[in-house]
Formats: sequence, C-alpha cells, structure tokens
Amino acid sequence: MTSGRKLEGGQLYLLSVFDLEPSGVIVHAYNQITSKEYMLPVKEKELAAAGLTRSKADLAVLLEAVKMVPAGGEYVLQSSLEAIGKVKRRPTGEEIEAVIKAPLNKDTKESIHSLLVTGLVELCKVKPVGVDAVDWLGDWLLDNNPNKPAILETYEVEEPAGA
Repeated sequence: MTSGRKLEGGQLYLLSVFDLEPSGVIVHAYNQITSKEYMLPVKEKELAAAGLTRSKADLAVLLEAVKMVPAGGEYVLQSSLEAIGKVKRRPTGEEIEAVIKAPLNKDTKESIHSLLVTGLVELCKVKPVGVDAVDWLGDWLLDNNPNKPAILETYEVEEPAGA
C-alpha cells in the first residue's frame, strides 16, 4: 500500500508499507525533494496488539498514524498508535563505526573491523570462487573468533565387564 501525505515541516512524503510476513511490516517514508527516507519497522506482535491486520483498511490506519518526530538532532518516523514502539531510529555512520571498531572483548584489542580485514586478506590468498568464498570466510571467522568458548573434550573409558 502506498499513499502521499504531508509530514514534518509540511513537506510531502510518499508513504509505503512493505509486508515482511511473518515478521511484521515496514513503513517507509520518502521525501522526493530532499531524497531523505525513513523507516519504521513494526513487529507482528505490535500489529496484533494494535488490532491491525494486513487488510487495506488497517494498513491505511497504520499509515495515517505515522508522524515525524525530532530525536537526537534528527527526525525519526514514529506511530501514534500506543501498541507500536516509539522512536526507532537507525544508528548513524559514526555510531556504526564505533561499534565495528570497538574491541571485541576486554582481553584483546581486536575489533570486528580488524578481524574482517584479516579474514578478507586470507580469503584473497586462497581465492575460492562463488559460494565457496562465502563458506570459506564463514569457516575462517568461526575458527578465528576471539570470543570462541574453550571446549574441553573429555572421554570416559569404560572398563570391560568382569575386569
């Protein structure tokens, strides 16, 4: 379902609902003049709690309940329906970079960024093709996980009966 409506500052937004059944829906707002877009993920349980289904009438109610609100120096898409969670904003580039470059644990200075760079360099040395490259990198990441739990393998030896 798609409709047009004025939101923040009286600007016209193209509002769309994308069905992600069984997870829920995503409400997408796009301002063609500024090329800015905003998304509001709505979980299946939030839809049910709001008494909404995927009917055109209910999706229209969902779109009518959408508004833009200021949050942290920027605007976010939010619903005025009580059952739908408030202020869902996407992290900024700096916030994502901080998470990616933060140490994976207190015992190492290695970050997700440095781990991936090392893994991709090793991948280039091996040069697998297609899906094999994805499998290889996945196995490499599992083998080189600095947070991998230590697994102690113990074996019990059974004595033969009558010994």
